[in-house]
Amino acid sequence: MGISKDAWQHKIKVNITTKEIILSAVGAIIMAAGINWFVVPSGIYNGGVLGISQLINTFLHRMTYMNTGFNVTSIVYYLLNLPLFVLAYKGFSRNFFLRNVMCVTVETIALALIPTPRDLLVESEITSAIIGGLIAGYGAGLIFRSRSSAGGTDIIGMYITKRHQNLSVGKLSLIINACIYTVCAVTMNVTVAIYSIIYSVFYNAVIDRIHEQNICTEMTIFTKKDPERILNFITDDLHHSANYWNAISAYSHDKEYIIYTVVSKYDAHKLDAFLKNYDEHVFAVKSNGVAYLGRFHKYL
Repeated sequence: MGISKDAWQHKIKVNITTKEIILSAVGAIIMAAGINWFVVPSGIYNGGVLGISQLINTFLHRMTYMNTGFNVTSIVYYLLNLPLFVLAYKGFSRNFFLRNVMCVTVETIALALIPTPRDLLVESEITSAIIGGLIAGYGAGLIFRSRSSAGGTDIIGMYITKRHQNLSVGKLSLIINACIYTVCAVTMNVTVAIYSIIYSVFYNAVIDRIHEQNICTEMTIFTKKDPERILNFITDDLHHSANYWNAISAYSHDKEYIIYTVVSKYDAHKLDAFLKNYDEHVFAVKSNGVAYLGRFHKYL
């Protein structure tokens, strides 16, 4: 006896949710490791709320003449995220809010517990900036892929990106960070600001490569089965539109259907799973990173 459509979709949803929670927690730890191992020892500053937290930690260090350590940074980072939790709840959903709280909490604990080496792990600050950006950006990208947020200005970025299709989280974060690093260059050391910008460029570039919800995927589907179930899945579950045509197979001369849609790369994985379950003989062609003109809603 086969599994029903509703039961199968519920099973897929539960599996995806569990995978996303684990993925977001792992991403938060990887991000914290990249920051503690490469960014902090080289004196580089993050952008956004974490960068502000680092500046506050530096200010306390200079005022008290004591090494407050990165624990103060992590605590301030969590406190500054509290009002942004409200934005996550009101601007997105309760589910996103809970995931965001979980990610920021895991990241805060990881920042406090992962040891920070006193000396550089690599030969130069610029190398630390590049490696730190790659590792931290990869962790942040995993968080975004799991429909969560690394907190801070990422929430603001996702909120604005959701309403402006031509922007991406990485690009918007880069703009905000440029303003912060300008302040650093004026009030601190220009060299530190330059290395911090290099770090930010690599960090955001990796995010945009991994953040699958921000990548548009074009799909052309060929099937001999009733296309209505596929169309219903695209419209009802993925919340996107699609077009289809009647066609004749050149090889067998059988009647078949061609379905065309554009979804996010993240949702393309869901559509793949549905198609494999619905039609074992389905044939689909995909193209990632396509450009588009007109209305297309991003479900970040």
